[in-house]
Amino acid sequence: MSVDSVNVTFGHRLWWVDAFIGEGARGNPAVVVLLERSVADDDLQQIAFELGVSETAFIRRVGDGWSLRWFTPTVEVDLCGHATLATLHVLLSELGVPAGELFFQTRAGVLSGRRLRDGMLGIDLPRAYLEPLEPSVLNGTLGAVREVYQAGPQSVLAIVENYDALCGLAIDPMSLFLVPGALVIAACVGGPDADVSIRVFAPRLGLAEDPVTGSALCAVAPWWVAQTGSPTVIVRQASTRGGVMFARLFEKNVEVAGYARTFFGGDLRA
Repeated sequence: MSVDSVNVTFGHRLWWVDAFIGEGARGNPAVVVLLERSVADDDLQQIAFELGVSETAFIRRVGDGWSLRWFTPTVEVDLCGHATLATLHVLLSELGVPAGELFFQTRAGVLSGRRLRDGMLGIDLPRAYLEPLEPSVLNGTLGAVREVYQAGPQSVLAIVENYDALCGLAIDPMSLFLVPGALVIAACVGGPDADVSIRVFAPRLGLAEDPVTGSALCAVAPWWVAQTGSPTVIVRQASTRGGVMFARLFEKNVEVAGYARTFFGGDLRA
C-alpha cells in the first residue's frame, strides 16, 4: 500500500522540520502534516510509514487550540518532544499563527509551547518521577552502568560511566525488547558543550536509535536536579545527526527548549 492508495482527496500541507539543531548538530527530522478534516487512524499510520522519519506529527485546529498526534513509521506514540517542537515552529514560522502561548490536545494531556528569546522555542512536557531499579533489569545490554531508574511506565534511564562509554555503546536492538520500557535512555555527565549527554533506543517503537529525543528530558531533568540541585540542564544527544536541547524543571512539567528549521514544504495529493 502506498500514499497513492490512501484516501486523501485534498492536499494536506506538510513541512519537513529539523528539530533541536545546534552547533555541529543536525537535529531530528519530523514531518508536520496540517489536516483539514478528520482522517482514519490507519491512513495516518500509512502516511507516517511512507514518510519514513522517526516521527510524523498530525495537527488539526480544534476550537482555540490544536489537536496533535504523533506516529512513528510503525505505531502511534503517547509523547514526542522533537515533533512537538517542530509543530510549534510550523505554526509560528510557516503559518503565521500569532505568537503567544499555544496549546495542544494530545494523548499526554494538554501541552503548551511558546517562542523564547533569540528564536529559541520552548515546549512544556510532563515530568517523570524516577524509581531506582536493579541494573540487572538491563541484562547487560548497555554494559556497565552506575544507576538505573524507571521513569514512568514507558521509559528507563541508565547512567553510564562517561562520554566515551556512551559513544562506544554497541546495542543489539532485539535485546532491548526485554528491558521494561519502550524508551531506553543512556546518559552520562558531560560531553561537548553540555552538562549531560544521552543516547536513546526505542526498538519497540520501530526506532533502533532515535536521533534526538525531547521527551527523554522528562527523565533527565529530574535526575540532574537530584544530582546537582540545578533546575536547568544543557543536553547533547550523541547520535549520528546530533542534537542540542535545553531544559528547566518545574513542579509538574519540564520546559524543553531548542531551535528548529524548515528543510522543505509541500503537500500530500490523492
